[in-house]
Amino acid sequence: VKNHGIADSVMNDMMEISRRFFRLPESERLKSYSEDPTKTVRLSTSFNVKKEKVSNWRDYLRLHCYPLEDYAQHWPAQPSNFRFAFCLPLKRNTVIW
Repeated sequence: VKNHGIADSVMNDMMEISRRFFRLPESERLKSYSEDPTKTVRLSTSFNVKKEKVSNWRDYLRLHCYPLEDYAQHWPAQPSNFRFAFCLPLKRNTVIW
């Protein structure tokens, strides 16, 4: 993605903290797991684990972010700097979607 106004260093930091989240022990990651698509924080996968065979496995973590003060406290607590690493850049950059 180009010309969005977010510094490469911010994106790199967010990618690194995301990698750290997905490297956590499964028991820690599963604290955010949900099959409910309406949840504002949701770790899930790209297929129905109860019905489908694995063919293209993709795990993802969805975080609602706006307004930040309504959602950030529900984000994962681990890795320890996860909330800080995501909140600080979001507070500094106003992104209109």
